[in-house]
Amino acid sequence: MAHGNVELIERAYAAFAAGDLETILSLWTDDGVWHTGGNNAQAGDHEGKEGVAGYLGAVAQSSGGTFRAELQNVLADDTNGYSLHKATATVDGEAVEVWSVLGYRFVDGKITEIWTFDFDQDTSDRILGG
Repeated sequence: MAHGNVELIERAYAAFAAGDLETILSLWTDDGVWHTGGNNAQAGDHEGKEGVAGYLGAVAQSSGGTFRAELQNVLADDTNGYSLHKATATVDGEAVEVWSVLGYRFVDGKITEIWTFDFDQDTSDRILGG
């Protein structure tokens, strides 16, 4: 049986794929923060559920609704977790992909922090409106 936080990450990816923002936000603490890097319109810290919702909406908008994240692997324990995914999108008529690792911190069975680490920051910047 998988650790509860592995299942939490898997639920988050499934909700994202389904466009279920309500479920995604229910998996976060109220004061959670999503940290993203790069040279794009979405780089920075997205604070609270409102900030996370805004970030996810901006990702969808900047890719014209084409962004997809295909979960490859998950590791997690009581306090930390990591997911590996392949993201795809269409940017300016071109199909692009970038692999990313997300680092998680959990509090009381919810996500309280995510750090995004993209393998190809230039491609990620293109997807995110850089």
